[in-house]
Amino acid sequence: MARGKNTLVVVAFAAFCLALGYWWSIQIGLPLSGPKPWWYGKDAHVRIQVLEEGRDMATVSMRLPKGFMDTMVALGTDAKISIDKDHTVIGYTNVKTAREIKLRDIWKDIQKLPKGEKLTVQEEGAKLTIWIET
Repeated sequence: MARGKNTLVVVAFAAFCLALGYWWSIQIGLPLSGPKPWWYGKDAHVRIQVLEEGRDMATVSMRLPKGFMDTMVALGTDAKISIDKDHTVIGYTNVKTAREIKLRDIWKDIQKLPKGEKLTVQEEGAKLTIWIET
């Protein structure tokens, strides 16, 4: 009788793990069928840069592991970048004039970019550029 209970627990745990993996894949936008993206299985990083007019260097430049960004998107964190000609802020901001770009909203577009392509958003004197590199 105990053997039957142990088998049931193992089968239930395996079904839970499969369901969790399926949910995770949907949340981060991995293609469930078809060709795999060029960055799949590699040590990929996401680069984010904000360039403002009149400056010779990027105001903000980040290089984050793609796995970390996948986790942020899958868990639904409110990761956003606010860009404006006067203020550039990563994360929480109370700048009312800035345009907020939520990474969760553009994450699927970023993952679909071909190798070497960059996603660019232009806003009143500031340019946000995001891409994946290996």
